[in-house]
Amino acid sequence: MQTTTIARLLSAALMATATSAVFAADPAPAAAEPAQQVAQAQPAGDSAVTAQAAAALQQDKDLQALPLTVSSTASGVVVVKGAAPSAELAQKAIKLVAAVPGVKEVRNEIKVG
Repeated sequence: MQTTTIARLLSAALMATATSAVFAADPAPAAAEPAQQVAQAQPAGDSAVTAQAAAALQQDKDLQALPLTVSSTASGVVVVKGAAPSAELAQKAIKLVAAVPGVKEVRNEIKVG
């Protein structure tokens, strides 16, 4: 009896999840020009810029193991904190973050040494 009840609950949960995914998906709008897509993506906020900056650091083989964190204050201002063993690696991190689309300013709070 208990197994049947659990199976029914699991089945209902799966159906609810599948149904919500179907209703949550918006139909794809007509393809916009790439420039329009970028313009629409940027107002999404600093969280997207922060995520892209953090991803850029994680993708670099020299920087991925360093204890660096990225946060944003407002309007494209990104703060990089943490530690780097050399000034060269700290500068590399700052340059990578500065190259991320949407970053207007980078505040360097990386401790070297």
